[in-house]
Amino acid sequence: MEKYIYATLTSFSSWAGNIYDLLIITYVYEYLSKYLGMNTAEGTLLFALGLIFRVIGGYIFGKYADSHGRKAVLIMGTAGYSLAQAGIAFSPSIIAVLAFRSIQGLMMGAQWTAGTVIAYENAPLNLRSLINGVVQAGYGVGYAMTGISFLVFSPHMAGLGWRLFLLTGSVPLLIIPLILSKVSDVKTFSKKAETKVNVKEYIGVLIRASLVISGMFFSYYSVFAVYPDFVESLGISKSLVGEIMFASNMALAVSFIVFGRVADYISKRKLIIVGVVGEMIGIPMMLPLIHVLQTFSFMVIGLVLYTVSTGFWPLAPLLVIESVPVEVRSALTGLSYNLGSVMGGVGSIVMGTLVTLFGIGSASLWGNVLCYTALTVVLATLLTWNRGGNKIRI
Repeated sequence: MEKYIYATLTSFSSWAGNIYDLLIITYVYEYLSKYLGMNTAEGTLLFALGLIFRVIGGYIFGKYADSHGRKAVLIMGTAGYSLAQAGIAFSPSIIAVLAFRSIQGLMMGAQWTAGTVIAYENAPLNLRSLINGVVQAGYGVGYAMTGISFLVFSPHMAGLGWRLFLLTGSVPLLIIPLILSKVSDVKTFSKKAETKVNVKEYIGVLIRASLVISGMFFSYYSVFAVYPDFVESLGISKSLVGEIMFASNMALAVSFIVFGRVADYISKRKLIIVGVVGEMIGIPMMLPLIHVLQTFSFMVIGLVLYTVSTGFWPLAPLLVIESVPVEVRSALTGLSYNLGSVMGGVGSIVMGTLVTLFGIGSASLWGNVLCYTALTVVLATLLTWNRGGNKIRI
């Protein structure tokens, strides 16, 4: 089997596990409160710590990956967040949970940075965008798997059950032997290269990429922070909502791959613009402002359109990867992507606050306002992107 296939498979799997561990904690807030005395503020902090430390880990370990190789960081990141998950599962206090969550965030940042870049660098030139799409599809798969696991464990969450549920997040440890034996850094990556690269020369790329990624995350999380509850408030059953959210995430994973393949032939910047426009069309359909349009069929069509259009996500990090030298590739890619994910958390908090103040029925209004604001920033940034750019080939 070609070595790039192993790099792709392990990076995809470790990224799916990364997202699984990021989100699975949200299913057990009730039990953390009951058994460890967690309050609302601590619950908010718990999720925030995962996002904040991802930024720190993405940059610090990205710099290490740029000087010592991606493979070592991929191993550290995958093993680190998996072991931290075991620590969270069997923590005796909420303080211990918060500490392990912080460590986990660092390792999550490390994993994404190294996994994304090593898969890209191992891939054949004509398949790089496709491979990146496959790797990033791990997001949708990991998200969907949290729901499946919860359905399996939900009847058994009392007592030790919720801890065992959390422990499933340590499964990515099984990937480590495959990374050790089958994955390698590209031949052109070498620690003997002494070329000094001035990071300041690429600040413009970093800022623009961070704006694009922040906008797309802010839009997505501000909607999906409350979307299941909003749909349920319209009289749709919880089980049906769960089914459409699962289907939505699987469609998202497929869309990542499709956009990635098309990007091997068409401008990535233009494809992202197409995706953003598609999201803008889908938003008022999945969150109708007019009551008569708030029907299940109309909203599902909007959800599908928005989800499929969101397939442009994997292309945003490629704008960085293909615009900066190998010496700073992991650091800048990891920093821009994880800064964006933090903004997604901000979007979730903003939407949650607005819905708390004005009621779940206001989600359609605020969702349209927040999404259109964020996506307008993305469009403006793309239209001013340096089209000449620095196309870096390793």
